[in-house]
Amino acid sequence: MAKWRREGRPRKAAEDRRTERVALYLTPAERAELERRTAMTGWRDVGAYVRRAIMAQRSPRATVPQLNVQAYGELAQTAANLNQLTRHLNEGGALDAAMAARIELEVERLGRDVRALRLVLLGIKRDESSP
Repeated sequence: MAKWRREGRPRKAAEDRRTERVALYLTPAERAELERRTAMTGWRDVGAYVRRAIMAQRSPRATVPQLNVQAYGELAQTAANLNQLTRHLNEGGALDAAMAARIELEVERLGRDVRALRLVLLGIKRDESSP
C-alpha cells in the first residue's frame, strides 16, 4: 500500500530550518517604532525585518519619503539645466547677454534648491513662501 504524501512546498534541509527562537521585551513605543520601520520597507513580517537587520544579509531599507523624492527631482532639473549650459560653453558656444542671464538664473536656482534640500534632509519642511 502506498504511503500518503502531503503536497506543497518541499521540505528544507535540516540545516536550513529555523528552529531556534530568540525572545526580547520591548516597550510599546519600541514595538511601534519597529513596526513603523518594517512598514516603511514595504514588508509585513517584523521577524524577517529583524532577521535581515541583525544578520546583515541585505539591510532592510526604508522607502524614500515623498518629500525627499520631490526635492531630488527639483534639484535634478536645475542640475540638468546647468549641465546643458556648461556643455554649450565647453563646446565653444557664444556667451551673449541672454546666455549670461540664463546662467545667473540657473546658479541662483541651484543655490535655492541646495538650501531647500539641506532642510528636507534635516526633516524640516521648507515653507513654500520662503525664497
